[in-house]
Amino acid sequence: MLKQLDHLRVYKNNIHSTIPSEIGLLQKLQYIWLYDNSINGTIPSEVGMLPQLLHLSLANNYLTGTIPTEVGVLKQLQELQLNGNNIDGVIPSEVGKLLQLKELWLFKNNINGTTPPEIGMMSQLQELSLYNNNITGTIPTEVGKLARLEDVKLNNNLITGPIPTEIRMMSKIKLLMLNDNILTGTIPSGMM
Repeated sequence: MLKQLDHLRVYKNNIHSTIPSEIGLLQKLQYIWLYDNSINGTIPSEVGMLPQLLHLSLANNYLTGTIPTEVGVLKQLQELQLNGNNIDGVIPSEVGKLLQLKELWLFKNNINGTTPPEIGMMSQLQELSLYNNNITGTIPTEVGKLARLEDVKLNNNLITGPIPTEIRMMSKIKLLMLNDNILTGTIPSGMM
């Protein structure tokens, strides 16, 4: 066992396998970069046993199943990139515990349900990319608490209701993509 391993970089290959549950035994891992492969199966809940993990990139594979709630215990995590897979289910409310997270990339999956209001607790979040999913419900007003947020991509979902007025409190926002949803109402004053 590679117990001293802190960087696992096997991206942009042609790896055809699942992620073994034994990954949870690599307690010193800080970086898992397995993106752009042909990895299948589910994300093992054992990733929650990696207390030093900073970056988890499993993007552009063939992963299925749901996002394990155990990701909520990854207190040091700064980047969570699960985009471009076949992940379904809801975004677990436990993501709100990722207080150091800067990038949340869940786009191009089959995620459904609503955006959890706990997302408003992620005070370091700079990029929220949830586009091209089947997300329903309204945009949570708690997004207004995300003072560092620069990019918000919620387009191509099934989001309904008005654009929350709290969006205008995101003073660092550079990109706001809400197109191709089922939004109603008006553009909040102070947004322009």
